[in-house]
Amino acid sequence: MNSTLSKPLEVPVMLAVDKHLALQQQLFYEARLLDDERYNDWLGLLDDAIRYRMPMTERRFRKDRSAPLAFGGGYIFDENKARLTMRVDRLQSGLVWAEDPRNKVRRVISNVEVWQGPEANEAEVYSVVTIHRSRIDGEEKHFVAGRRDVWRETAQGWRLALRDLQLGTAVVLDSNMNTLF
Repeated sequence: MNSTLSKPLEVPVMLAVDKHLALQQQLFYEARLLDDERYNDWLGLLDDAIRYRMPMTERRFRKDRSAPLAFGGGYIFDENKARLTMRVDRLQSGLVWAEDPRNKVRRVISNVEVWQGPEANEAEVYSVVTIHRSRIDGEEKHFVAGRRDVWRETAQGWRLALRDLQLGTAVVLDSNMNTLF
């Protein structure tokens, strides 16, 4: 018998409905905090050990069976809480020319899936974020990214411990990447 076919399928475990709804609301709340530029409140949702990263997209033809790059394609960003705090401080400094006057930004969170995470107090959350950014000069940008998060339940509520983003395009078609996903 083929050993691959004889193995049982690994099915992710769903969380209780109340936790699922709480995490879904947390994603919507997080998007509103970012849209309203309430960055310090957003930082409060992050676990102290957060990893927040967006790898560069590696596009290959389907028939390309060569080994992946030894160190991967690299990262557009790979940040911890200290680096995210620096980004927030920079955005709030008033010195970021691309953000003055303020951009109009709206995030739409969709395709939310919530599963039991690797630890008992963790949830693995998949979602899609669509970001629409409009500048005063009429320039508009759209970003679409798939997200894989790990949220950790603490005494203070759910905290984001990991966010891996996969941008929907192979090339970042923007002059700056000030947007938080």
